[in-house]
Amino acid sequence: MATVGPREALAYALGREMAVLYAVVVGGYVGLILGAWFGANWALRGGGAGLVGQLLAAALFLAGFVALLGGLIGFVYKVIADANDAARA
Repeated sequence: MATVGPREALAYALGREMAVLYAVVVGGYVGLILGAWFGANWALRGGGAGLVGQLLAAALFLAGFVALLGGLIGFVYKVIADANDAARA
């Protein structure tokens, strides 16, 4: 198996497909944090939005969690699939 050089490694890490996965992970993390913050804020204040605000915060938190987990699983899958392709070549 060939050794990968620094330029090739950076080209792989900063490629378009990886950038999409980075965006999904960062977006999921932001959604997770905002959903938790909104939920905690509305719960502590007694909330102007009440139950609807709590449900929206929970939905944002859940969507962020799913995006974060999906992005991380996507990273693992992509690296393993690319390694298998390189091994076959």
